[in-house]
Amino acid sequence: MTSKTKTIDMTKGPIFGPLILFMLPLIGGSVFQQLYNTVDFIFVGNFLDKTAAAAVGASATLINCTIGLFSGIAVGTTVVAARAIGAGENEHARKALHSSVTFGLIGGVVLLGLGIAFSPMILRLLNTPETVMPQAITYIRIYLISLPMLIFYNMVSGGLRAEGDSATPFKVLVICGLLNVGFDALFIVVIPLGVAGAAVATTLTQTLSAILIAVFASSKKRTLRLSFKKLGIDKDVLKNILRIGLPTGVQTIIITISNVFVQYFINDFGETAVAAFATYYKVENLIFLVILALGQASTTFAAQNTGAGNYRRIRKGSLIMLVFGSAVTICIAGVILLFSSFVFRWFMKDQEVIKAAISLAMVSFPFYWIYPAIEIFGGAIRSLGYSITSMIVIIVNLCAIRIGLLALFSNTIHTMQSLAAVYPITWATAAVSFAVIFFILIRKYIKKEAEQV
Repeated sequence: MTSKTKTIDMTKGPIFGPLILFMLPLIGGSVFQQLYNTVDFIFVGNFLDKTAAAAVGASATLINCTIGLFSGIAVGTTVVAARAIGAGENEHARKALHSSVTFGLIGGVVLLGLGIAFSPMILRLLNTPETVMPQAITYIRIYLISLPMLIFYNMVSGGLRAEGDSATPFKVLVICGLLNVGFDALFIVVIPLGVAGAAVATTLTQTLSAILIAVFASSKKRTLRLSFKKLGIDKDVLKNILRIGLPTGVQTIIITISNVFVQYFINDFGETAVAAFATYYKVENLIFLVILALGQASTTFAAQNTGAGNYRRIRKGSLIMLVFGSAVTICIAGVILLFSSFVFRWFMKDQEVIKAAISLAMVSFPFYWIYPAIEIFGGAIRSLGYSITSMIVIIVNLCAIRIGLLALFSNTIHTMQSLAAVYPITWATAAVSFAVIFFILIRKYIKKEAEQV
C-alpha cells in the first residue's frame, strides 16, 4: 500500500493510534450515512405530524431488512480483500472488489422489484396501523428506487476499508449528508410533498453517493482500483466472499426479524407508541453508530492480521478496542440521558411521544456499554473465518432468546418499558457468548503460530 492512497497498514507498528485514525472516519461516515433517514425523520417529526413520523418509523424495519443481506456481503468483501492485502495478494483483492460490486448491482435490482411489489403485504404482516399505511407505502416505494446505488456504495466502501482507507467514504457521506438536509428542506418545507419528499431527498443523495464513491475508487493510485471494464464475477472469489458475507447478512436480517417482533408488539400500543419507538431508535443511533464503527474497524484489523498471521496482535487490538469502545459508549449514553429532553426534541415535537421515548431510553441506555463486545469480538471471529459461528450466536441470543422474552413480558408485564428491557438482557448474553468463543479461537491460533516458529 502506498501513502498516496492514504491507507493504513494495521499489520505492524503501534495499534491504538492507527486504529483510532481508521475508526474516526468510520464513525463520522456512519453518522452522515444515518443522516439520510434521521434528517428525514427530523423534518417529518417537526414539520408534519405524528402519523407521518410513525409512517417513516414503520418503514425502517422493512428497509433495514432489504439492505441487510448485502451489507453482510460487503463485510465479506472487506474480509476477503483485507486478508489478501495482508498476505500481499493484491490481484486477489481486486477480484474480490469487482465480483462483489457486480453481484451487488444485480441483487439490488432484484430486491428493488420485490420490495416495491410486496411492501404493502409486509407492512400489514407487521401489524402497521391502518392510519399509517398509505404514507408508509409511499415512503418505502420511493426509497427503494435508490437501493441498487446504496448497495453499490456499500460494496465499494467495503473494498476501500479493506486497504485501510476509511477517509474517502467519510468524505462522500459528508457531502451527501449535508445535501440531504437541503433536499429535505426543499421537498418538505418549500415544496410540501410530505413523506414522499423525504424519500425523494434520500433517493437523490444516495444515488449521488454511489457516483462519488465510484469516481474516488477509480483513481489509478489505488491498490484496489475500481474499473468498470473489469466488472464481472469470479466464481471462486465470490464463493469465498459469500461464505463469509452470507452468514453475516443473514445475521443482520435475523436481528431485523427480531426487531420485527418488537415492532409487532409496539404497534399493539397504538400510534403514539410507534412514533415513540421510532424516535427512540433515532436517538439510539447516536450511540450505536460509534459501536458499528468499532465493529468495522475490528473486522478490517483482524482480517489484515489474519492474512499476515499476526494472531497475538489480533487479541491485543481487540482488547484495546473493547476498553475504548465501552468507555466512549458510557460517555455518550450518559450525556444523552442527562440532556434527554433536549436531545429527543431534535427528532420530535409531540410532547407525549417525547415522554414515552425517554422512558424507553432510561431502561436500555445505561447498559449500552455491553454492546461493543458484540461488534468487536464478532468482527474478529468473522475475520478468522468463523462467520457461521457468529451467525449462530446472533440467532440464539438476539433472535430466539429475545423473542422468548418478548412473549413472556407481553403476557405478564405488558408495558413499553418491558419491551425495551429485552434489549440489554440479550446484549449481555450475546456479548458473553462472543467473548468466550473469541478467546477460545484466538488461543488456538496463537498456539498454532508458536508451534510453527
